[in-house]
Amino acid sequence: MKKYIYILCLSLIVTLPVFSQSGIKEVLKNIEVNNPTLQAGMQLNQAQKLEARTGIFLPNPTVELNQLWADRSVGGNANELAVVQSFDFPTVYANKNKLAKLKSATSDLQYAATRQEILLTAQQTCQEIIYLRKQKQLLDQRLKNAEKLAELYRQRFANGDANRLEYNKIQLEKINANNASRLNNSALRAQLEKLQALNGGHPLDFEVTDYPQTQVLPDYSSLESEYLAADPTLKSLRSESESAQREIKVNRALTLPKFDLGYRRNGGSESKMNGFKIGLSIPLWENRNTVKQAKAQAEYTVTNILANQQTLKATLRELYLQAEALANSRNEYAEALSSQRTDELLNKALETGQISMIDYFVEITLLYDSMQNYLDVEKEYQNAVAQLLQYQL
Repeated sequence: MKKYIYILCLSLIVTLPVFSQSGIKEVLKNIEVNNPTLQAGMQLNQAQKLEARTGIFLPNPTVELNQLWADRSVGGNANELAVVQSFDFPTVYANKNKLAKLKSATSDLQYAATRQEILLTAQQTCQEIIYLRKQKQLLDQRLKNAEKLAELYRQRFANGDANRLEYNKIQLEKINANNASRLNNSALRAQLEKLQALNGGHPLDFEVTDYPQTQVLPDYSSLESEYLAADPTLKSLRSESESAQREIKVNRALTLPKFDLGYRRNGGSESKMNGFKIGLSIPLWENRNTVKQAKAQAEYTVTNILANQQTLKATLRELYLQAEALANSRNEYAEALSSQRTDELLNKALETGQISMIDYFVEITLLYDSMQNYLDVEKEYQNAVAQLLQYQL
């Protein structure tokens, strides 16, 4: 009998067929392609990569032509042509090229962090939709039960077999069930619209009604190690730190002399001369404090990595403990529900006079509240696991 009641209780929560995990996976694939934020992020990524490649080439060469005319009484004229190419010390270009590659890698990681955030939001939206659909099954059962009792007590009240107080309680239960059902429908529509918006406004055929089989969480030390190694935000910060270290080398190289090298030709009415031009800039004032600024920036990036890593570890630990607690609560609710009487059995007991109206409402309220709590705990557990495993998206 206990097993029979357990099956009936759970049937109020899950009655529709279970879909495979590919339901949510297919949604995430579509959103990765159609999401406008990710599309904009890809364009920004390309722009940042192009920006990183600017300033790594030689400056434009200069061409100068001077024409001089002498006084008529003297006669003759002179002209001068100079073609000059300026360039930094050679190590500047080597370091700038390496810096550009690091900045491009950082841009890719920043896009990866945005992608992970969007896909996590989409996954949690799918889980919220599943939760609301499971809740709808429970609320539909509650409303159906309330309508059945309302009709029964309407007839009893008309025949004088029930008093006004009992009749009013049943009517209030029906109103409450109707209100809860309307709120559920409204919330479900909102989440479906949110999912469609994440997909760039394109409709999605998402009819999943049960959560996919949850992946077993590894032990905390393994999870933390894998998460910290794969998290794109942390990887982006590490890449920024490498860029800052390379920036120091670039600025050091910029303190070295710059050169001008070119061709020069002087001509006039009587003679022409050809030669070359060599120039050297003495780095006294222009790049003062640039190396110090780059070092300070590099120190900041290292400190920022440590701060973000500690914050992330604390968040992970909190989520892991929360997931463990929710898993225990979920199992406890499932076990407790197996010993609860179903609404059908309670209705029969009320109709045959085995329990009073007050006892009925105490029992039915406890039953529905327990089932709702089970759904809430199950949803929170799924969300906690999704956040813990988001690095796998």
